[in-house]
Amino acid sequence: MLSADETERLRAIAHVRGPLLIATDLDGTLAPIVNEPVGARVPEPVLEVLERLTQRCRVAVITGRDLNTARRLVPCDNVTIVGSHGLEPSFDSPLLPGVDREKLAPALEAVEQRVISRVPGVYMHIERKAISTAFHFRKAPHLEEGLREALDPLPEELRIREGRMVLEVLPDAQGGKDRALTALVSHFKAKSLVVMGDDRTDVGMFEAAIAERERGNSVLVCGVAGGTETPPGIRENADIMLDSTDHTREALEVIARALEE
Repeated sequence: MLSADETERLRAIAHVRGPLLIATDLDGTLAPIVNEPVGARVPEPVLEVLERLTQRCRVAVITGRDLNTARRLVPCDNVTIVGSHGLEPSFDSPLLPGVDREKLAPALEAVEQRVISRVPGVYMHIERKAISTAFHFRKAPHLEEGLREALDPLPEELRIREGRMVLEVLPDAQGGKDRALTALVSHFKAKSLVVMGDDRTDVGMFEAAIAERERGNSVLVCGVAGGTETPPGIRENADIMLDSTDHTREALEVIARALEE
C-alpha cells in the first residue's frame, strides 16, 4: 500500500501544469517478471487504468520488447509504444535513429550461431526480437559466464545491453530509453512527467527525466523494486520506490483519480 506521502506526491504531479506525460517501462514495471518472456502478461486492471489515463493525459510505454510484441502486451489504442530500447518508435522523431534491418539480420544470425555452438543448451533461452536478440539466463544462471565469453567480441555494428538476468545484442545505434523519453517530451510538448521503471536499462530514462526537471518541467520518478536485482541507479534516481507491479497499478490509479476530479 502506498504511504500518505507517496499518494500526495502522485496527486500533486497530476495537478500541475500540463500537458502531462506518463512514460513507463513494461516488464517488471507494468507486467510481473516471469521465467519465460513469452509468458509475460500485463494484468487487466493495469490495462484498464492505462485506458482511463489516456483520456486525460499522454501515456507511453518505453520497452526493450520489439514494437509488435509490446503492442500485443499493451493493446491500448491511445498508448504510444517505443520498442527495442528506443529503436522502434511508433511515431516520427528526428531524435531517434533508424536501423538498417537488411544489414542487421545476418549479423544477429551469426552471433546467435556462435553462441549456440559455444554454450550448450543456450538455444532454450534465446528470445529473437525484431531488431535484436536476447540471451536469458534467469532459469540457468550457470550460463552467464559462457554467454559473456561467447559474445566477446561483437561485430562493430552491434553492442550488448544488460538487463535483469539477460544479455541483449542490438544495433550499435544512438538509441536508448533516455533518447526515447526526450523524443516523447518533444513530440507531446510535455511540461510534467511521471516516469516509471525497474531495470538497468531504465536508469538512463530516469536521468533524462531529471534533466527535464532541470529545464523547468515538473517530474516525478518512480522506481519499481525487484529485490536483489534492483540496480543501484534505480534507487538513487527515484523520488518514490514502489514495492511491486501491484504498487505500480496503485500509483497509476491515484493519478487517474486525481485527473478525473
